[in-house]
Amino acid sequence: MENRKPSRSLFYWVRKAGASLLFIGYFPFAPGTIGAAFGAAGIWYVHARWGDFLTPERLVLYWGALFLLVMLSIILTSKGKETFGVDDPPQVIFDEVVGQAVTFFMVPITLPTLIVGFLLFRFFDIVKPFPIHSMQELEGGVGVTMDDVIAGVFANITLMLILAGYHWVRAYL
Repeated sequence: MENRKPSRSLFYWVRKAGASLLFIGYFPFAPGTIGAAFGAAGIWYVHARWGDFLTPERLVLYWGALFLLVMLSIILTSKGKETFGVDDPPQVIFDEVVGQAVTFFMVPITLPTLIVGFLLFRFFDIVKPFPIHSMQELEGGVGVTMDDVIAGVFANITLMLILAGYHWVRAYL
């Protein structure tokens, strides 16, 4: 009987590098937080470089970009067991970037909103209230990605409520 290593195709390495955000996910301490920070930094960069992309006038483009990010995340994380050895490995942080993109949907990008949005997303991603936790039960890359997408939705709604409350109070002062 021959003892052979499994074949490592090009797609295996693309999936491994993409899902771990060019191997940043292998950082030994808090890789999910680091992935979310890279996501927030990416939002800041897009805002600084192409500021009108994140405005309500470009709503369809943002939706399209979110859809592509979600699909790419599902593809990259779909074979987690074969690529990383477990179904939802900590090295996979591309889904955190997707969650951050959802968090800042239709939110004015400023340093305070980036910080609060980042913290809210991490809170919901770590605590995983219903239905976020149940999303992890979905098969393969869908489960890996959708828990972060729903955490991003929760963070987005909470951030919008905080901003609305802030502006409402500020209007009366």
